[in-house]
Order: sequence, then C-alpha cells, then structure tokens
Amino acid sequence: MADKLSAANHDAKEYGTFSNAQETCVENNEKQQVLESYLYRGSRGIPCRFEVDRDAMTQVLLDNISPPLEGAGSFPQKVQTAFKNNFQVSCSCISNTLKTAFPILRWLPDYSIKNDLFLDILTGITLLILHVPQGMAYAQLASVSPIYGLYTSFYPVLIYIFLGTSKHVSIGTFAISSLLAGTEVDFISQQENITHKIAQDHLIAMNVSFNSTLYADLPAVHDNIQIAMILTFMVGTLQTIMGLCRMGYLTSFMSDEMISAFITGTVIHILTSQLKPLTGATIMKHSGPFNVILTWISFFQNIETVNYLVLLISTLSLLFLVVVKELINGLLLKKTKIPIPAELILVVAGTLVSKYMFLHDNYHIDVVGLTPTGLKAPEIPPFELVPKVLTSSMILSIICAATTLSMVLIYAKKHEYEVDTNQELVAYGVGGIFSSFFFCFPSCGSLSRTAMQDSSGGKSQISSLVSCALMLVVLLVLGPQFEPLPSCVLSTVIVMSLKSMLTYFGDLKRAWLASKLDASVWVVTFFSVIILDMDYGLIIGILFSLITVLFRSQYPETCLLGNVPGTEIYRCIEKYPNVTEIPGVKIFHFGASIYFGNREYFRSQVFHHVSFQQSPCTTAQIKYQNAQGEKSKIVENDDQLLTNYKYDFLKVIILELSAVGYMDSGGVSMLLQVMREFAVNKIVIYLACVQEPVLESLESQGFFNSVSKEFLFPTVHDAVLYAHSECVDS
Repeated sequence: MADKLSAANHDAKEYGTFSNAQETCVENNEKQQVLESYLYRGSRGIPCRFEVDRDAMTQVLLDNISPPLEGAGSFPQKVQTAFKNNFQVSCSCISNTLKTAFPILRWLPDYSIKNDLFLDILTGITLLILHVPQGMAYAQLASVSPIYGLYTSFYPVLIYIFLGTSKHVSIGTFAISSLLAGTEVDFISQQENITHKIAQDHLIAMNVSFNSTLYADLPAVHDNIQIAMILTFMVGTLQTIMGLCRMGYLTSFMSDEMISAFITGTVIHILTSQLKPLTGATIMKHSGPFNVILTWISFFQNIETVNYLVLLISTLSLLFLVVVKELINGLLLKKTKIPIPAELILVVAGTLVSKYMFLHDNYHIDVVGLTPTGLKAPEIPPFELVPKVLTSSMILSIICAATTLSMVLIYAKKHEYEVDTNQELVAYGVGGIFSSFFFCFPSCGSLSRTAMQDSSGGKSQISSLVSCALMLVVLLVLGPQFEPLPSCVLSTVIVMSLKSMLTYFGDLKRAWLASKLDASVWVVTFFSVIILDMDYGLIIGILFSLITVLFRSQYPETCLLGNVPGTEIYRCIEKYPNVTEIPGVKIFHFGASIYFGNREYFRSQVFHHVSFQQSPCTTAQIKYQNAQGEKSKIVENDDQLLTNYKYDFLKVIILELSAVGYMDSGGVSMLLQVMREFAVNKIVIYLACVQEPVLESLESQGFFNSVSKEFLFPTVHDAVLYAHSECVDS
C-alpha cells in the first residue's frame, strides 16, 4: 500500500486537483490577510482561488492525523451529557424553567410601551371585530349555539397569551376545527338519540308505567355543548401530552402537499355544510363516507324548498362582503393599516333589519335565538363519553396542532424570531383543557385573523389581551342584542372566510412542476377528503405520504460520476457531458441509506451501471460470477461505446456513499456480498465519503474483519488516485 500511496501522491501532483486554497508556507498573519482577501473578492463576484497542499490519504491515515474521541457518540455519553445539561439546580435554572413554562416572562419585561402598545391596541380592536362574527358563525359549524363561539374566542386566547411563544398567531374559532367538532357532535348526538328512543320504545312496549323508576335508567342524552366540551378536553389532553413528551416533530409526518390538499378538501365540506342555512332549503343531513355527494344530491332533489328571501339575503350579504373586503379595503389598506370592519357592519345591519322587519316571525327565517348575558359557571365535562370521542379527538388534535404550527412557523420566519413547537403544543393543550370547563368547543389558529394581526402591525400577544378584554364586554353586555341575527348572514361570513383557504388550490400546480410524486399526494388526499370524509382523508393522506417516502428510499437516484477536468469535483455523467470517466474505474453514486428494503435494488443498480464496460473496438462480453462461482452472467451491451479507454476491462469500482446516512445489518451484508462477487472477477471496490454513522455501523457489525480499512477513503478523489495507481501497477 505504501507504493500505491507514493504513486497516488505523484498522481495528485500531476492532476493538480487538490488546489482549492493557498495556505502552504504562510505565517498566521499572512493567512488572515489571504482569507480576508478571499472573502472580499468572493463577495464582489471576482473569481478567487485557494490552494491546499496535502497528500492523498485513506481513511486510516486520516484517523491517524485526526483521531476520533473515544465514546463521544455512545449512548452512555449522550445520557450523561443530557443529565449534566438539564438537571442542574440553581437560581438561573429555576428562572429558565419558569420562562420556558411561561414564555410571557421572557418578552414582557422587554416590551416597549412607547413603540408597541398603540399598534397592539389597534390590532386588538381589529381582532375583536373579526372574533365576534367568526365566533358566532363557526359555532354553527360546531353544531352549538353562537354564544359558545364567543366563549371559544375568549378562554383559549387568554391561556395562550401566557403559555404561547408566537407573537402573531390568533387562537380561537376556525372553520376546519369547528366543522370537525360539529361532525363528531352530530354523530354522537344522533347515536344517543337513537339509543334512547329504542330503549324508550322497549319500555312502552312492555306497558311500563311512566311513573316507573325504570325510566330513570334510560340511556342519557347529552346536549351538543356537553359533547363539544368533552371533545375539547380530550383534544387538549392529547396535545398537552404531545408537548410534554417533546413530540412536536410528529407533525412533520404531515407533508406540505398533504396539509394543503386536506385544507382544500375541507373547504368543499364547509361549503356543503352551509347549503341549508344559505338557501333555507330542506336538506337531509348526512355524515360519514360520501356525505358531500349525498348532501348535494339531496339539495337538488329538494331544490323547490329553497326560501328565496333567505337566498336573497345571503346573496346581498355576500356581495357586500366582496365589495368592501376586496375592493374598498384593497384601496384603503394602501393608505392605512385599519380596514373597514365589513363582517361586523354586516352582523349589526343584519340584526337591525331582522329585528325591525320581524323576519323570523313573518317569513320563518332562522335566527341566532336565545343568547344569555354573562359568563357561565364552570361545569365538569361528561367523562363517560371519553371512549366515544377518543378516536376523533386524536385526529382533531393532530389537525389543529399541524394547522396552527404551520402558521406559527411561517410568521416566526417572516419576522425572524424563535418559537418552541413543543411549548406551543402545551399552550394549545392547556388552553383546551381549561376552556373545556367553560363551554367551549375545540380551538385552533385562524388563517384570516393571524394574517390580519400581522398586517395591522401587531407586535405581541398584548393585542390578543386587548381583544379578550373587549370580548368580555361583549359577553357581559351585548350578547342578547344579536338574538334576531339571521343564520344565513353568519353563513356568508363563513363562506367569505374561506377565500384565504382557496389559495391552496395553487399548490397542486407547484407540486406538479416540482415532483409528480408530490402532486399525487395532493390529488389522493384531496379526493379522499371529499369522497370519503375528513378523518378518512387525513389518514389516507398521511399513509400515502409515507408510502411516497418509502418509495423514494427504495428506489433512490443512482448514477455514475465523472471528473470535471482540472478539478477534484465529480458529477453525474448523464447530466454533465463535459465530465470524463477515469480509465478502468467506475464511480457509482447511491442516493439513499442502504437497508433491508432497498438492498436488492442497490446490488442490481451497481451491476447495471458498471456492466457497460467496452473494449476499444468491439462490443465487450464480460463474464461475472457470484462469490460461490454460481450462475455466471454474460453482460453484452453496445449502448455505450467508449473508444478512448486506456484499459480494456474494469479494474476498480468506487462506491460514493455521501448520501448514505444509515446502513442496517442487511445493508452491510449486501455490501459485503457485492464486494465478494466483484472480487471473484478480480475487480476491487473502494468506499468513499463514508458518513460517521455508517462507519460506526460497519465497525460494530464486523465489516472490517473481512475488508481492510485501506479500502476506505475520505473523498472520491483520494479513491480515484489510488485506483489510478492500481490500474497502472496492473
């Protein structure tokens, strides 16, 4: 090997490809001047050059020069470091713990009253203007009274102010979470009513007296808000557990395309759910798979039942919102950050018109109805319903967490501040648990309100605190004033709020241009949500996303690499025609970790790529046999006629493993098998750019008992120089 080392170092000087920097024979101060000159010239786009003068080396020589720290990455060392960093008792440790648990303690002492308070107050007023109509409207989606939407716009927001880490997200009612909660509330309520009716009919059939105590044992029928309360409690509990267990990473299993398609499909569900209040038609309510299709069929079958006055009010309300929000506010926002509160104006106007024209009494138009004043005393949710809502709570907790976290991360990146995803989950969870005792349904971050909070210049969650204070006034004083409000007006508020979610349709085009596989995730999720249901669509979307990841890992990109002349850079020979292959050497790149799922693909691709070795004048017939000498394989191919080869036959294969981050026992055994099969045919395999985790895996599984470490190289070029010297020697 020493002779080859000398020959390789001679080749390195001859090729001159280890010249990236100019550091040889320079004193420390001169090195600094060279570096500063390089940075200055590089920043101005002027080509610059460093020269690094070193000998070619194997992994063994590199480890001798820079030996690894013993036990640095071992499990006991990691545990020891974790205990040392996280279990220190001191005043600063207690302070940091409190600030982590209550992030408001971090930013509130530095809050600038002079610079930020005025903008936060204005933003808080703007948020209230959105909270009131949206809270009442989304309560319809959740199948509860509008007053509970106002509660949901108050209690969870109050908790998030103290526990959340985002400065801009607006917690409260949201279309997706409300619709999912309403679907579950309707389903459980329907099941309870059916069970109660069957039991009651059974007692009547037995001629049991109505005064009998047997009627006290009938199955209980809970109010819709009670079902929503236990659903809120379970969602909050699951999110809190996720946060405390540091499971914020779980939302990463929901790809951007899957979330986009899910939200877009949910828009169709929300529009479908508003057919009845928007038109006043008599439509049979459907749930479960195909409910969207069945609802539209029912609508067209009963289209003659449409209340044209309701349809007229809905149309005029929608036109008003479009004109004010899209045209007038579009022009107004160029001059001021405070838009015209279109939703609030519509709600007030709709209430006054309905009240003085007696729309409910004279024209049978559905209205909000009884809205109590004040805050209700807390009540314990019905915990006997936990088994019934557990599955839907898991789905809803993941959807709410993923939707809100995506907004949190977007605005944190935009304004360049840090957020803690695990603490965010705790904030959502604790807010859900607390609010479940105060007649709230599941809350979530709102796209429209968050965008409004950002565009209005909000600087912190003080704006949410202002909104909560004003919401308290609404709950204590103004609640009953909204009783005559037509339900169709609230439905138009819901429909108009979907505009921001319709932009997700554009993600399909972007996904299609980026990757057909990503686009397939969008399409599958979207149609699963629409045709089946939101919960089925979510599960199918997640599973299909994971399948695409598995597909990519099973069939990763593979190619042969060639040298960029005059450099130590190697690129794919199929994409870059100016690169040249090294005579007698094949450099094979594998683009993923090697494990039991793709080890056969790895072997087949190695043979596929290196089998096209040709003689200078005629088509080659190269005979390969496996390590046991069985099933010889004749490779004949004239697709690639390389007439400039100095060597007629393949001598060395270099496996470029920079993209291989993990190798299990099956991958290690397959690598050994491939090396033995080529060794039988007198072809040597070198390993280049082996990552540290892979190196540790090879070491622990006894790979180097069969293969010398001299076959490992830190870079491809080191391996090429040794391979070139071997070809010369042979």
